Amino acid sequence: MRTGVRGIAVAAAMVVALTGCGGGEGTDPVLDDAVSGAAEGKEKVPATTLDATGLVNALPVSSDFDNGTFTGDDPELVPEAEAAKFCADRLEDVDCAGVKAASIKDLVLAGSSSDEGATFTLYTFGSEAEATAVLKAVEKARMSSTGEAGTFTPVKAETGADETYAFERDDYVGVYMRIGTVVSYVSTHRFGPEQAEGAAQVQVGRLKVVAGGGDPDA
Repeated sequence: MRTGVRGIAVAAAMVVALTGCGGGEGTDPVLDDAVSGAAEGKEKVPATTLDATGLVNALPVSSDFDNGTFTGDDPELVPEAEAAKFCADRLEDVDCAGVKAASIKDLVLAGSSSDEGATFTLYTFGSEAEATAVLKAVEKARMSSTGEAGTFTPVKAETGADETYAFERDDYVGVYMRIGTVVSYVSTHRFGPEQAEGAAQVQVGRLKVVAGGGDPDA
């Protein structure tokens, strides 16, 4: 099965060109004020970020996918007062220092008897450094995880995010990404690596469009 991005990818590419965000796979360092374009006299491009409205609007909708009919509940916004605990619970006790708010939405394949679906979660942080620290902590936790359920196996995922880590175990594939100050977690069940990668690309595309002031559903 193939996950469709439709016009989102094109719009996202335009946003990337205008803002200078994204395109990496964990290879680009986080730039500070002293080095971001300083050699050429350019001002630092603001990091991609989302406010509360953006956290909700950036979550994928069923029409973003062309590999089946997906249904789900309305997106949920998690305010700052609850965000730290929510983030730690969802990321299995990773320290989420600096998290400002979060959002979450489930999408499941209609009529499926195998619970095929994905959960999309977004966390916005006060800085790129805080978001990166959380992503690195998640990577470390997954790489060292053992137990009755077995270990997580790293898988390749091209997402267009600034940093990406993806892991597989049994019917689960999780894609963890950083886009500016935002951490995205796409948790999939019975998708497989290729379809999980497509779902992550949809998430990054919508996020970049919303962060750039656009409408991802236009």
